[in-house]
Amino acid sequence: MSNAPQAIAGQLEHWLQKTWPLQRNIRIHDLQPPDQGYSNETWLLRLDWTCNDQPEHLPLVLRLQPEDIALFPSYDLSLQYRCMERLANSDVPVPRLLGFTDNDSPLGRPFYLMQQLPGRVPRENPLYHLEGWLHDLPLPRQRAVWLSGVEMIARINRLDWKAADFDFLNQRPAGESPLDQQLRELRGFLEWAESLAEPYPHLRAALHWLESHRPHDEPIALCWGDPKLGNCLFDPETDACTGVLDWEAAHLGNPADDLAWWIILDRSMCDGYGVTRLPGLPSRADTIAHWERHTGQTALNLEYYEVFCAFKFALIMARIGCLFMKNGLVPQEQRMDLNNGGSSILRIIAGEQGLPFA
Repeated sequence: MSNAPQAIAGQLEHWLQKTWPLQRNIRIHDLQPPDQGYSNETWLLRLDWTCNDQPEHLPLVLRLQPEDIALFPSYDLSLQYRCMERLANSDVPVPRLLGFTDNDSPLGRPFYLMQQLPGRVPRENPLYHLEGWLHDLPLPRQRAVWLSGVEMIARINRLDWKAADFDFLNQRPAGESPLDQQLRELRGFLEWAESLAEPYPHLRAALHWLESHRPHDEPIALCWGDPKLGNCLFDPETDACTGVLDWEAAHLGNPADDLAWWIILDRSMCDGYGVTRLPGLPSRADTIAHWERHTGQTALNLEYYEVFCAFKFALIMARIGCLFMKNGLVPQEQRMDLNNGGSSILRIIAGEQGLPFA
């Protein structure tokens, strides 16, 4: 099927008419070229229709599963949609959903439609530590943005995942912990990434340490999986977090995993590139204390999960680096698979903890 905006608009209009038979005057406008992510493809558009005899004009996001081998060895686009469905009536702000389709997709690939949420996102390219609206805020407002994001993570981690019907994330063999499952899947990811590139001894050493030092008997909570400033929307007036995006990595596990990812992803954007961190952002200790206050929990095994998250991010960045080099976005000699903020922060964290693969 053609990826031309006009063709996509026509297919979506026809699909929406079948999915929402009571709505009338359905028209898709203003499709913007996709922001080509490496886990899914994102289009922005506008929907006009008549709903309950009232005209609505909705800014939408179309998420398409990628056509080619991309970032991960396998990808389940429906997981994001199912998570947001279950959060729709919670106190976690997620987009209004307009439908998901898989095998019978008129676009030839699985996709879903959701409404754009209001708010602004701190951009990662260029790094928000160097420029952008967050960089330009007064220091107290930088702090407010950060802490509001931490509170949103805590809100997710506090959710009663069983009552909210998140048991579909609990798909692991008997006797395997959520951490065991993640480590098993990451080993498969690493082996797949190496099969497309070359061996990565530093990543293998980090994974071996993680497998040898895994904690046991941990709490189990809903984990967002990708909590970072770049996946949060913020009100430009109040600095409050107004929405959370990207649920592709949602899982059950120790909620300290989410806290560690928040800390590590930010450090990768500054320490990982030798850039000075925004002075208004709270320290690691303040961040931990704020999360613990708002969850009512202790950040159990946080140092382990900081290594875990640094490894996972270094692995993801190795794969992204290969894709960038393959697609001519960076020269081969730059070796972006080895030289990136993820590999740097893994070395830094390992050095701070005195680990053998520093």
